[in-house]
This record gives sequence, C-alpha cells and structure tokens, in this order.
Amino acid sequence: MKSKKIRLLTILLLFLPLCVVLLGAGCDDDDEYSHMVLGYIVGSFIADEFNSEGEATGNKTERGYCILLEGNEDKSMDFYTFNFPNDLFSFPDEVLSPDYNGYDCGPTFFPDSLKYVYKIKLKYQIVREQDKVQFLTGACLDIGVPFFWENYDQVIVNETTKN
Repeated sequence: MKSKKIRLLTILLLFLPLCVVLLGAGCDDDDEYSHMVLGYIVGSFIADEFNSEGEATGNKTERGYCILLEGNEDKSMDFYTFNFPNDLFSFPDEVLSPDYNGYDCGPTFFPDSLKYVYKIKLKYQIVREQDKVQFLTGACLDIGVPFFWENYDQVIVNETTKN
C-alpha cells in the first residue's frame, strides 16, 4: 500500500512541472515588442499633460507622432508615440505647426502630398494603461465631433529606421 502512495506521489510530482510549463506558455507577455513592421509618419502633435487626478501639470508633452502601418491606408493612423527619434527625419516646420488641430483637438495630419513620404521600419510595444502619458490637446474650436484619442493605442517604438 505504501509503495502505491509513493508511486502516485512521484507521478504527481513529475507532472506538476509539466503543468506549470504548459500554463505559462499560454500567457501573453505584454512587455514584448512586435515584429518589424513598415509604416509612415502621418502627423504630429504637442499636448498639455495632466496628472492621475485629472489636473493640468502646466507641462507640455514631448512631440507625439502619428504612425500609419503599411496596408492600412484607409485609416488616418494606427497609433501614436512620444518616443520617436527626433533626428530620423527633418520635417518641414510648416507640417509641425500648429501643435495640434484646434478644430477637433486631434493631431495635425500631414498634407496628402506628404502622407507617404516619411516611411519607416520599426518595432513597437503598446503602452500599459498605467504607464500612458496623460494629455489633453486643448480647447476645440469646432462644435463638431472631437478626435477620439481612445480609439488609438499609445506605443513605444524601438529599432526605428528610415525605409
């Protein structure tokens, strides 16, 4: 009888690590970057930061850039980032001003003639909610529909190069 209990215990102890490995393999790691993708810088903005209590800090964000992935040309953008390398392109001043679109409180998108000029190759990681830069892009001048920032992910870009 003792040998059956010992054998059963041994089998259970052997299967326990296997179960742990199989359960761990199914989990997604949100800290990983995407595979290398192609896209375009299609717009930019600078906004006012606010803290977790919703109060303005008086600080401006770094310049945010709007990224459109290749193959999604029917969209205005796929996501935005605040850590795009400043020295990768020399953007004309006129496409970087004003800081945001005052009519819909969204980014200032580049004119159609420049929409596919700034082609990049990059890896990206979606920023966790608690790590996002909290911002507001000013008062809207238009009474129409505001820009829906919540429809777009904030990302961190990595290994960004011209393409």
